[in-house]
Amino acid sequence: MTYARFLGAVLTALALSTVLIPSALHAQEQEQAREQELAPAVQAQLRVYGAVYLAMVTARDDFQRAMGHSHDVQERDRLRQGLRESLAEILVENELTAEEYERITLQVSIDAQHRELFDQILEELSGSGSN
Repeated sequence: MTYARFLGAVLTALALSTVLIPSALHAQEQEQAREQELAPAVQAQLRVYGAVYLAMVTARDDFQRAMGHSHDVQERDRLRQGLRESLAEILVENELTAEEYERITLQVSIDAQHRELFDQILEELSGSGSN
């Protein structure tokens, strides 16, 4: 009787696997197809983000350089305000909100595929990808 139950369980598992495995594979194929459909949109979004990121890095570098040369409190306040305005202008010029920028930053930080694509785009945009 124990052998019969074991055999029944094995046969049930085999029967279910013939149904579940193809279903899982089909779902995986559908997800891959969906990702491929989104890839151009994600790539375009990351390309804009990359351009914004590089422009912001440059603006922050310029700000830090100017702050290092300034010892006047009012001048430093003016520089800080100028940085805030520059960063806001960069976002507006690229039709990106601060919230969208932060969301993409998080996405690039936690998703390896997005990070890899972002790194490739940065290499292209910075010119170091042409060796």
